[in-house]
Amino acid sequence: MWTPRVPLQFRDLAPRLLVGADGTTKWQMGEFVLENWGNLVAELAYDETVPGCWHYTFPDGSPRPGTGDGAQRLRDQDSDGIDAEVLFPPVHGPKFLRRMIAKNVDAYLSFIRAFNDWLALEYCAVAPDRLIGNALLPETCVDDAIAEMHRTREMGLPGVYLGMFPNGGLTSKPEDDRFWAASLDLETRLAPHGVMGGPYPTNELGVPDDPRYRAFTLGAEHLCMKSIVQLIVNGVLDRFPGLRFYFGETNAGWLPYSLHMLDEFYSRWYTYCDVALPRMPSEYVRQHFMFNFIDDRMAVQSRYHMGIDMIAWGSDFPHSVGTYPHSREIIADLFAGVPDSERRRMLVTNIAGFYGLDVGKAITPTPVPAPV
Repeated sequence: MWTPRVPLQFRDLAPRLLVGADGTTKWQMGEFVLENWGNLVAELAYDETVPGCWHYTFPDGSPRPGTGDGAQRLRDQDSDGIDAEVLFPPVHGPKFLRRMIAKNVDAYLSFIRAFNDWLALEYCAVAPDRLIGNALLPETCVDDAIAEMHRTREMGLPGVYLGMFPNGGLTSKPEDDRFWAASLDLETRLAPHGVMGGPYPTNELGVPDDPRYRAFTLGAEHLCMKSIVQLIVNGVLDRFPGLRFYFGETNAGWLPYSLHMLDEFYSRWYTYCDVALPRMPSEYVRQHFMFNFIDDRMAVQSRYHMGIDMIAWGSDFPHSVGTYPHSREIIADLFAGVPDSERRRMLVTNIAGFYGLDVGKAITPTPVPAPV
């Protein structure tokens, strides 16, 4: 993926896949090593997931589900009853690449661009309406993030994955405003995977250092809510009312409780914590955020308590916690008794609306494999 796409001077540092004599695989990037673990077991039953089982290929060398090219991904979709997918970078990939920043920032930036070139120009290009890519953003500074967002939008990628805040750090900062403004100008979809940045700093008792965040102690237990509270408290959503975020792989059964407790605790403590808001916290969440759920029965059962338009189902393929290759059966079970119109919103139109997809348009057909 990387070696042929990065400048010659950085190729010795570029990530490469190493295969051991026993068939185990790991990634190497300069002196940094990342063990390959836990994700490439999409087709295995839970009790078949054991240490050492994750490989990119079967013993005969053929790619396992989710590890081949874009055409294979479409065949995987067909076999699982899926029309299209929103694609996120592997969750440990950006964390691994991040280690190169302190060693050689120019090499790091070239790796980010190489990944996005591969994603946009090769992988998703097979069927951009079915392989809906989120670009990987550099975690160096706001200017670098904006530049890569511009570049990837020109290549046709509709969204960006945000592992950190645009400034490259764990917390929201004023300079991020330039990125938020640019994302609205470009109509770029903002899609963190589980969390954006990290929890705000706390003391030894777990109490937030910033007293404003203490008004949200209850209701912000889920890690993604700590990202959301930062955006609320720092006025980002008031300055940019058009911002919307889609948080992947959060599940949502916890959301009704969280929305209630955000308002309840804020109502009791906002004066003491000096954090008066123009709107109630739950109003910000309902207006600006959507959440992904997988095999989460509580999310479907409690959909009226949070709002059907706030949630979207996903298979999380090819992650080990996903529903492949049994998505049809799991969907039937999850949505048993749910009216068809509500089912369609959670399966199709909510996420299609977020990404600006035309659900009435015929999808690109899967390419027929060439005869062997």
